[in-house]
Order: sequence, then C-alpha cells, then structure tokens
Amino acid sequence: MSGVDPRRIVERGYDELDDVYQRWVQQGLDGYRSGFLGRILDSVPSGADILEIGCGPGTDAGALSEDRRYTGVDLSVVQLAHAEKVAPRGTFVHADVLDVMFPPSSFDAVVGFYVFNHIPQEQMEPLFRRIFGWLRPGGRLFASFGTSDNAGAVEPMWLDRADMYFSSLPVAENDAFLEDVGFAIEFADTVTEEEEGEGPATFHRVIAEKRTPKGPNPS
Repeated sequence: MSGVDPRRIVERGYDELDDVYQRWVQQGLDGYRSGFLGRILDSVPSGADILEIGCGPGTDAGALSEDRRYTGVDLSVVQLAHAEKVAPRGTFVHADVLDVMFPPSSFDAVVGFYVFNHIPQEQMEPLFRRIFGWLRPGGRLFASFGTSDNAGAVEPMWLDRADMYFSSLPVAENDAFLEDVGFAIEFADTVTEEEEGEGPATFHRVIAEKRTPKGPNPS
C-alpha cells in the first residue's frame, strides 16, 4: 500500500486502544485462544525460555511465565504497561519484531497469537527466518495466522477506536514458507470463531519444530 506505514499504524492504533483492546480480547478467551494456549502450556516445560511476540496487554503472559523464563515483545508501550503488571517477573521489550535482536538459540519456544496479522506479506518469510535462528534446536513455534490473501489494508476505526493495519497469506503459502525456512510442522488446523462485535474470523494455528539440518552422508 503506497504511502502507508504499517508499523506506525499498528503502534499508534494499540496505543490509542489502551484498555479497550484488553477488555475486548478477554471476551474471547474461551474460544480458540484458550485451547491453543493449553497446547502450549502442555508442550513447554518448566524452566524453559519462552518468547511471546506481540504480547499485548499480557493476556497470556501470566500463564506463559509461570515457572518459565518469559520475554514479551510489543510495539505498543501502552499495551506493555498492562502486560508488566500481569507478569512482573517477566522481561518486556518495547520494539518492532522486525527490528528486535536476540542472540541465536536463545529460546525453547516462540509464541505469537494475533501479531502476524499485522506483518506485511513480503516481510513474513524474512521474519520467520529470524525467529528460526532465535530458537534452539528442537525448539517449537506456536503461531496463529490469518487465512486470506490480503496484501495489506487499513481497517478504519477498528473496535470503534483506532485505525488498524491487517495483512495475511493463504494457508498453503503460509505453511510452505515455514517449511522452506526449516520448520517441521507438527500440528496445523483452521478454526472460525465469532469475535465480539466483529463477526466471524478464521485463523490458522500451527505448531512447528526447529529441526537440526542433517549433515552430509558419510562417504
């Protein structure tokens, strides 16, 4: 979208949404999100290093940080202020995930719920190559994605409060680039749920493992 700065729209949007977003997302916790969170908690052991991208107001930070070393990244300083109250022992980073730096093999798990619906299509594969590098061998990615072929659009007055940028890839393209990056998809499904005040929304959930590349066959 010519002349549109997705980062600025998303950052300003979530700052303006403040606790409106916090209340809205709480209304949907009994849906697909809670089921996916359960899978994550069952899969990531105590003592693990876990990164949540787009942690927002800390909707899942409390559960994810329990007995784990938790890091949350978000573009909105307003949403991070809420998250820090939920998980005071966590580490929080105010940054764009496209710019933030972590050492290689820093995490056992990387989690992202709605955040990838705000990443332009052309930046998705480079982002996941970076995420792949942040994971330790055998580490897992837990992520949900949109399902439509959306090259980028601004929804005016989302949640009746702020403009918001959305983008997504079709499911087949999404899974293909994850595998090209080096992830082995262990679980994937597509679910549709009714979002409060927003109508039906469809998400593609993926659990994928970072596999250690095999070396050359011995001669």
